[in-house]
Amino acid sequence: RSNDDGFSFNGKNPTLLDAYGGFEISMLPYYSASVGRAWLESGGVKVIANIRGGGEYGPSWHQSALKSNRNKCFEDMEAVAQDLIARKITCQEKLACIGGSNGGLLVGNLLTR
Repeated sequence: RSNDDGFSFNGKNPTLLDAYGGFEISMLPYYSASVGRAWLESGGVKVIANIRGGGEYGPSWHQSALKSNRNKCFEDMEAVAQDLIARKITCQEKLACIGGSNGGLLVGNLLTR
């Protein structure tokens, strides 16, 4: 989202945080025509977090969250969530996380923090 369309962040925007963070798979921006427009028009925000462990920034990015450093992907996901709140994009009560497969593991871990 940009402020060019008259949208403003007020710290209470419903926000959906999505990430994968594993297996050197890149999570790239995408648009869902069936849900996207309605979500955005109702003030929703969609965030795709490129956390360590994924393939977005090459092999070293992926390798930085392997084995004994696996916790880095969880720390990154938590840091993105905290940053969204600190920057007044959303609040804890309006932040939701989604993820499938490895992304589901991220969400489960985030729920315990």
